Amino acid sequence: MMQNVDNSTYSCVYSVPHQKENSSPQKSPAPPRPKKRDYELFPERHNPVAGERAMWIAVITQALMDALSKSKTPEALYFKEEAQHWLTGNSANFIMVCEMAGMHPDDIRRRAKKALASPKLWRALPGKGKRYTERKNYRQRVKSLRPNS
Repeated sequence: MMQNVDNSTYSCVYSVPHQKENSSPQKSPAPPRPKKRDYELFPERHNPVAGERAMWIAVITQALMDALSKSKTPEALYFKEEAQHWLTGNSANFIMVCEMAGMHPDDIRRRAKKALASPKLWRALPGKGKRYTERKNYRQRVKSLRPNS
């Protein structure tokens, strides 16, 4: 059953105010700007989950660094053995840390075993790194530009 609807009540008429010929159009005021802070502690919205994930990734990274350590001190050797056992074993603690880091435990274990089988230098030897040479060159340039005093 179709009802008759009066469409004239639903139409909308827009009227533009009449302007004088010689007058310039009025500018609308700019929207208010948000107040600028002197500093921002967190440039993006703070996300505690991302911070927790980063912490657990750091735990895995530290274990890899300990497992690949070249130090000969008794303490370092103990931590090296513990880290190797933790990374290659199947402990509930390892699985929980990997899950909290958002990583699959089998993938981390496979990568750790590969790194332990063929260890490569993860850090340049003292005095041989890229940043060391950049800083050394910078210090020499600054020294050459200084007047003799």
